[in-house]
Amino acid sequence: MNTQINANHRFFIKTLGCKVNQYESQAMRELLLKSGFKECLSKETADIYIVNTCTVTHRADSESRYWAALFLRANPKAKIVLTGCGVEKDADRFSFLPGMSNIVKNEDKGGIAEILRAAPPSEAGNVREGDVKINAGDSSTIGGRSGPNFLSITDFKDHTKAFVKIQDGCENFCAYCKVPSVRGVSRSRPLKDILEEVGTLAAKDFKEIVLTGICLGAWGGELPERLSLVSVLQALNNIPGNFRIRLSSIEPKYVTDELIDYIAGNNKICRHLHIPIQSGDDEILSRMNRPYKAEQLKAIIIKVKDGIPDVGITTDILIGFPGETDKHFWNTVNLIKEIMPVRTHIFTFSKRTGTAAYSMSDTVADDILKQRFQRMRIAAITASYLYRERFINKRLDVLVESNREKHSGRLIGYSDNYIKVMLGGPDALMKKIVPVTIKELNLIHTLGIVQQNS
Repeated sequence: MNTQINANHRFFIKTLGCKVNQYESQAMRELLLKSGFKECLSKETADIYIVNTCTVTHRADSESRYWAALFLRANPKAKIVLTGCGVEKDADRFSFLPGMSNIVKNEDKGGIAEILRAAPPSEAGNVREGDVKINAGDSSTIGGRSGPNFLSITDFKDHTKAFVKIQDGCENFCAYCKVPSVRGVSRSRPLKDILEEVGTLAAKDFKEIVLTGICLGAWGGELPERLSLVSVLQALNNIPGNFRIRLSSIEPKYVTDELIDYIAGNNKICRHLHIPIQSGDDEILSRMNRPYKAEQLKAIIIKVKDGIPDVGITTDILIGFPGETDKHFWNTVNLIKEIMPVRTHIFTFSKRTGTAAYSMSDTVADDILKQRFQRMRIAAITASYLYRERFINKRLDVLVESNREKHSGRLIGYSDNYIKVMLGGPDALMKKIVPVTIKELNLIHTLGIVQQNS
């Protein structure tokens, strides 16, 4: 390592998108610091700007271009580096943005330090259009299961919770989704590596570990042993420490009886499942290439609620999919009313190249889409209120975040069943799991008080 070359290389990372991207940004941060680079706390003082892009929607692509332009204005002599899913298939389109130095494919993130070390700082502001270095990565992970090892981390900067990536890739090919083409087939991280990383993070006193992946529930499916996500949870249960484990998004087909029973019987696992619904109408689900019907989905969620007391369900809804009529839309609204998620992420359809839905012509008009978004938002807020009100005067264990709520100055945190709680108290409670009694709530906020002498 040439520390003299790297001594003045100051970098700033901007992360867009999902928990997997956030994890991979942390891994790149650690690789750069280990190689002698310095991280800037302010974006105005960096020599190298890394944008870890997302491509789920058109807006995500636009945000990537926005941040690249913003960083170039902040320092016209800086190197601008794009990585992540946004550039995986569209590298050529992004390479002509002003100031681009490198485009790094997902599978080359592990070599970020070597890539950046290859170009001295004097070249940073002199990149000619079309001269951008595109690091192609290992395409074998797009078409096959071989490829480089998973990245790893030892910390999680500026986070109360630590994310641990245990899986990559997706083979579901939903009609609206570009992710399988940019993340490849499902690959499972070795269990021993997961255990080592969680142990390291638990030893650093992270009170919540969030297991994440592109298709988390697929973990183990391609391994010779045919393991499942429950195998990971069972192994993690043996790691010492006062911490809890949360699962990120899990597709309905992976919510098995075995998983439900294990969560119900183990108080180390958060009583929370994020199950993407997308639609509550059979016709739209079929057009989306979602492998279930609305009644099957309801049956899964009923089984989860019956098996795990007070479980919190969160979900994703996609509105405005081509061909969606008022009838289709209201079927989805009624499903949200029935299952009462504690939180619903509402997305509007975004046409993505390379997906089956890209060529569908029966799109929903913008004015109708806006109306449906507001109506779905009202239904989601109401469903959340009806779920949360059952916890008035009950105790919840809340992990307090390291930042206060902007307007009120109160502490904020999340219960294990994913209720966001606001409470009073000193900064000493931050990053700790504390017993809280829920005292009040409205359509948006849930307020509690810390139990004393508990």
